[in-house]
Amino acid sequence: MALLPIKNCLDPVLRKQCQIINNIDGELVTLSEDMIETTLAAPGVGLAANQIGIPWRLFVVNMGVETDKDNLVTLINPEITATEGSEMGEEGCLSIPDVIAEVNRATEIEVKAIDLNGNDVRFEAKGYLARALQHEMDHLNGVLFWDSLGKVKRDILKRKFKKKLKEQDA
Repeated sequence: MALLPIKNCLDPVLRKQCQIINNIDGELVTLSEDMIETTLAAPGVGLAANQIGIPWRLFVVNMGVETDKDNLVTLINPEITATEGSEMGEEGCLSIPDVIAEVNRATEIEVKAIDLNGNDVRFEAKGYLARALQHEMDHLNGVLFWDSLGKVKRDILKRKFKKKLKEQDA
């Protein structure tokens, strides 16, 4: 397994609609294992394939995020099939480090996907896990969490992020 470099929000791969996966093979399983290791090391709750430069409809997410036990699962070609409620809550992103904003999300969702064995799976989630699943789904559609913010707030956060990048490069 390997730690993978995470693309930052300025990389164009994060703005592309990801491609459907038609074949589950050893390469995909290895990618999933590497993504899990990268997520845990980051540390993060989830990681979409395009965040590591691969525009596929795949993400890993820690289903145990609100417990004491990690339970990272891989979701292939996921779809949100139902949503309910709405609430504002803080979000960050591994592709936009050290930037946090209040984002409106559904409070409960249902997701269907395919697992690494090719089986159909369904998950019902609420609270922070529902937020994390919606966040990762957005990545697969080329959307970043700050896209839902007003222009002024988004521009302030972008400037903050770019300033941080310059400081790191200096």
